Amino acid sequence: MAKEMSTATQPAALGRDEVIRRLVAAAVELFAKEGPDGVALRQVASAAGVNYGLIHQYIGTKEDLLRLVVRSVSEQAAERLSTANDLDGAIREMVRSQRNPSAYVAMLGWALLQGRDAHALLGRSPALGVLVERLAQLDEAEPETRLRVEAMVAMSLGWQLFGPFIRSGVGLDDMADEDLDAAHYRLAKELLLGGG
Repeated sequence: MAKEMSTATQPAALGRDEVIRRLVAAAVELFAKEGPDGVALRQVASAAGVNYGLIHQYIGTKEDLLRLVVRSVSEQAAERLSTANDLDGAIREMVRSQRNPSAYVAMLGWALLQGRDAHALLGRSPALGVLVERLAQLDEAEPETRLRVEAMVAMSLGWQLFGPFIRSGVGLDDMADEDLDAAHYRLAKELLLGGG
């Protein structure tokens, strides 16, 4: 009597790139909620739906994963900024509403507050490099170009992390969300381009 084959389908094995993609996506969310120090690699593997051993095989340590996450997100942002139609579109991409903060920004805040060295996490950011290049095309002098990008990004990151607190603290609670977003965009543009 021939043995019948099971009709149940086994999940397809994930390739290396898909495993890494899943791990990065899971790590961003978990690190944003708990901070890197509050998350075990087993939690990341479970959330990603992959075997725990694959983290060590494909990535390495938690610090290696954190650096990969920061680099991956910055490269994705660089792609979005470089494909924006113009500098105006790139600025809009960078300036996010405080009502829709980025998990990446929260994760980065946690990582830095937990004592990680900013240079060791990323060094020069591919995303911020795109903004510097786009602004430099307007014949902006060094280091002024980098200083303008630094100021605009500091405003944007600060708003994402502390927007509701700042909004209340300065008495802007009654301002419509859309008006506040428009004002932040205008100010970010002024920081980058100068003038009023």
